Amino acid sequence: MEIIYDIKDIEKVPTAATIGSFDGVHRGHVAMIEETKQRAAAQGLPVTLVTFARHPRLLFDADREPFLLSSATTRMQRLAATGVERCVVLDFSRELAAMSAREFMGEVLAKHLDVKLLVLGYDHRFGRPEPGVDSDAYICYGRELGMEVVSAARYDEAGLKVSSSQVRRALAMGDVSTAAMLLGYRYSASGRVVHGAALGREIGFPTANIELDEPMQLLPLNGVYEVVASIADCEYRGVLNIGVKPTVSECGKRTVELFLLDFSGDLYGCFVEVSFVRRLREERRFASLDELKAQIAKDVASIL
Repeated sequence: MEIIYDIKDIEKVPTAATIGSFDGVHRGHVAMIEETKQRAAAQGLPVTLVTFARHPRLLFDADREPFLLSSATTRMQRLAATGVERCVVLDFSRELAAMSAREFMGEVLAKHLDVKLLVLGYDHRFGRPEPGVDSDAYICYGRELGMEVVSAARYDEAGLKVSSSQVRRALAMGDVSTAAMLLGYRYSASGRVVHGAALGREIGFPTANIELDEPMQLLPLNGVYEVVASIADCEYRGVLNIGVKPTVSECGKRTVELFLLDFSGDLYGCFVEVSFVRRLREERRFASLDELKAQIAKDVASIL
């Protein structure tokens, strides 16, 4: 997939397009992209994805709680896997945010990208908020610009509307199984292994402290999870704790700690991706380190 960051230098050829943040690239996104590909093929057009370098929410609320479902790198990898020819990545600036839908369609989609067919998510809205601007308005703007505008079909899975918001709700409850069903793959997070207090080593369960490479990525509800960890193209089963470690710490800082089965060696500085399989239990305070050690042993035994 060709990735284009500067639309001023783009080779202008008639194209079909769909637009969105594509956070998580879930089943609904994939279904919409597939519909775009089918409609484009019927008209002999290539497909262009239009997305943003940063999520639009971050422009207006940079201090909000983490909410992203993937890092920018992972998002682009998943979009590339859809088989689309090219992706245009726009800088979501205040100037872009100030554009009306009509202005955006004219200046960006028509003038620079030569979009002839625009496929939108069934409930997607873009452009500066304006009263009365809805999917019918987009269709009218398209006619003025020589652009066909259609809404993609809604995509449901197991009776649930598939959306990034639904995935976030599942993760907020620790329901990584439902999140995986909606996404079409196991939810994952990645980062580097950094130095911690080394308490795990003292009690016989050496853990790797992971610092996420995307600080705004949403983590599942605090608790203990069965995971699969990918390290240097090798996979390991493991137990992951997300939380504040109430038995051994009073600082209240949320951490991500990973214990790997069948692994020996130094992980400091290594890049690790963890995929969530299931939630084993909630995080809780134990009366002693011996009780904590016994519970960790049970956690490990439960995934063997």
